Amino acid sequence: MCDIIYMEVDIMLNRKDIGIRIRALREASNLTQSNLSEFLDMDQSNLSKIEKGERPINSYDIERLSRLFCCGSDYILYGSESNRGCSVAFRSGDLGNEDLEALSVVNAIALNQFDMDAILGEVDDE
Repeated sequence: MCDIIYMEVDIMLNRKDIGIRIRALREASNLTQSNLSEFLDMDQSNLSKIEKGERPINSYDIERLSRLFCCGSDYILYGSESNRGCSVAFRSGDLGNEDLEALSVVNAIALNQFDMDAILGEVDDE
């Protein structure tokens, strides 16, 4: 019984940490909860609960956030730092969902390039 209680606490801590990282990425990019919730196609209240660790986030949305913020999904989930990623800053306050979708596609290409470079680097090292 004690093991189950500890497991549930760990899960809640992970949710909270994930939410903190999502909020930090959003704020560092000067996006509002409204902008991000529209991009994720969810209610703003659900995003707020995710950022507070009160609600889980699905893998599809983690992948979309990874692409939007040009970071690995491992960072969002576990906070693990990696040498791949790019800095994203939104200077305009009037970015629409189409702008975020387009940026997400460009960032997905960049993330794929980082993966290919890592694979080629491993092959060259052999």
